[in-house]
Amino acid sequence: MFSVIICSIDAAHFSAAEAMYGKIFHGIEWELIHIDDARSLAEGFWRGISRSRGELIILSHDDITIFSPDMPRRLQAHLSICDLVGVAGTTRLIHPAWVFAGPPFVFGQIVHPAGKGWMGIDIYGAPFPLVRNIQALDGMFIAGRREVFERIGFDLQTFDGFHLYDIDFSYRAFLAGMRLGVANDICIFHASIGKFDEAWLKYANRFGEKFFGGQTRHNTRRARCAYVEVETFAQALEVMTPPYWRQQSESTSDNY
Repeated sequence: MFSVIICSIDAAHFSAAEAMYGKIFHGIEWELIHIDDARSLAEGFWRGISRSRGELIILSHDDITIFSPDMPRRLQAHLSICDLVGVAGTTRLIHPAWVFAGPPFVFGQIVHPAGKGWMGIDIYGAPFPLVRNIQALDGMFIAGRREVFERIGFDLQTFDGFHLYDIDFSYRAFLAGMRLGVANDICIFHASIGKFDEAWLKYANRFGEKFFGGQTRHNTRRARCAYVEVETFAQALEVMTPPYWRQQSESTSDNY
């Protein structure tokens, strides 16, 4: 059984997410847990986990659209290999902002609005449908088995706002020996774009103190991810499903 947990105070966003997941899990046992009064995302998600009944748990933002076909089957396959799965992350966490690791240590594919009816696809790295050996995951979409969430938990005191709870949780899971992966074949449109504002910086400093002794390393190489603009989800799916995936052997495609 799948349990989807969403923290949301936006009725329209939540209603759209509820309808989307209802279509995705049609004919599959699942439940949706709505937290509409979270004091922080860590607190809200933890409360949702405690109320949920599923063995496979998804923490989801309320403003995403998943447009991959057969997502539940893909997710189950990835979770047979990994303990936690997201759609973007890094194999080398050197900074509270996971993207600062830069190539060749960042992976994932995310679609954002680009204006005037266009969508922009950020391709950080997608050599395989599933990239393993990940150290930290973006919190837009994180899935795993219940036992992982219950074992690792959330740091409700340090991350008592809406930033860095995801990097803290996934990085601690990595440090505890959990197997993390980025699923490049779960394609998601995210309606918002993150920003490194003063609120984010406050929790970034807390993260740095907790894990790096107040010091973080910066990748000195300037880098940009690949970027493609499209008009439809069908076009995005074509871009985000490279033909060379089909040419890879089964062993290499699952064991990066």
